[in-house]
Formats: sequence, C-alpha cells, structure tokens
Amino acid sequence: MAANLRNKSDFTETFAVHAALRQALKGKIFGKDPKVRGAAQKLVRSLESERSIYGRQLKMIQLMQKGATIEKMRRQLRCSRRTLFRYLNHLEAAGIDITLEGRRYTVAAGLLKLLRL
Repeated sequence: MAANLRNKSDFTETFAVHAALRQALKGKIFGKDPKVRGAAQKLVRSLESERSIYGRQLKMIQLMQKGATIEKMRRQLRCSRRTLFRYLNHLEAAGIDITLEGRRYTVAAGLLKLLRL
C-alpha cells in the first residue's frame, strides 16, 4: 500500500490518507500497538518524502505559498518543466486554486495548515 500511495498522483486521495494518519498519530490512536504506530510513522515519512509524487507536490505548494517561479520550483524539486506542469495540473484537478501573478505561481496562504507542514 505504501508504495502505491507514494507513486500515485491523485493528490486528493493521498492528502486524505496523509491527514488521517497524521491526526491518528497526534491523537495517539496507535499507542497500544508499537508495530502499527511504527508502520503509520513510516508511511507518513514516505508520503512526505521528496521521493514521492505527493511529497514533491506538497513542496510545490509550500513554495507557491511564498510565490515561486517555474524555474525556482524546478531547481528546488530537481525535475523538468514538463513534470512541474504535470504536477500543477494534478493540483488544479484536486481543486487547489493556483494563481499566476506575473511569473510567480501562488496558492492561498495556510493551505497546508491542516497538516502543520
């Protein structure tokens, strides 16, 4: 399952799983079973990693909250322009409003507040 989520590009679905896991870990729901808690922590780290599509999309959102150009995002994520535009399309399909102001892409401040990233 972790590998499937890490490679899947459906931002909305992965965001829901990520948010639920983070809340469950914060609420100590897995406190009685250290193996389950460890597996949940490992999955959260995997999702947040820049090795996952979702992790790179989260980083893009963080960059766009401050206003970022395509070139800045490309350098930070170490990927091609084509990949960035594919990720932008995925985020827009997930309902995230992305605004282009001049050469800078922006999203609403506090978009990732739920996850405290």
